[in-house]
Amino acid sequence: MKSSLKKHAPLMLSVMAVALLVVDPSLVHASTSGTEFTALHEFVANAASGYLGKSIAIIGGLVGLGLGAATGKAMPAVSGVVLAAAGMIGPKVIDQVFAGAII
Repeated sequence: MKSSLKKHAPLMLSVMAVALLVVDPSLVHASTSGTEFTALHEFVANAASGYLGKSIAIIGGLVGLGLGAATGKAMPAVSGVVLAAAGMIGPKVIDQVFAGAII
């Protein structure tokens, strides 16, 4: 009997945790109106979509192209170009995903 209890203990704890969250849904509500991290979010978003993000994307692309040319392989060059494209497009895509999400 004890081995069966030890065997199913994690499952029972998980079920109890889910039951608690279902009974009191106020425990899981997230808010987007808080101002605690607004400054951090604005700094990171502006840095990623501004000159810092563009510089990192260009440097990553150049390093990948340089490694591809030095080794004679196409994969580093392709990864450098993909890194540059992701660096330019990524912040805008992330903003649109979170702006359109129903949270």
